[in-house]
Parts: sequence; C-alpha cells; structure tokens
Amino acid sequence: MESKNYNYFMKISLEDYIGKWIAISNRKIVASGDSAKEVYAEAKKAYPFERPFLTKVPEKDTMIL
Repeated sequence: MESKNYNYFMKISLEDYIGKWIAISNRKIVASGDSAKEVYAEAKKAYPFERPFLTKVPEKDTMIL
C-alpha cells in the first residue's frame, strides 16, 4: 500500500498543505498539521491497521509546481 500512497502523493495538488505535515492512507490525505507526531497519531487513530505515508510539503519557494 505504501507505493500506492506515494504515487498518489506525487500526482495530487498540495497547494493547500504548503509547509504542513500530511499523512496519506488508502490514497487520500487523512491528516495534516504543523507537528509530524500529531499528524501521525491522527492518521493512526483514523486507520489503526494502516501504515500512513508521512511527509512534510515543502515551502512554496522550494516546491516545483
């Protein structure tokens, strides 16, 4: 499932999440915020049997659109 979540991450628009941590499970963003620990915990609460893909969306100046 991890590669499907990564592929989803590579295809979606992330403009609403610039500078934020996001967690993706089942090919959808299930949590976002300023703290990786909190985002991961929220994702595990929503999908306890899944391993979420966790990443920080780069700031706009470093992001290739």
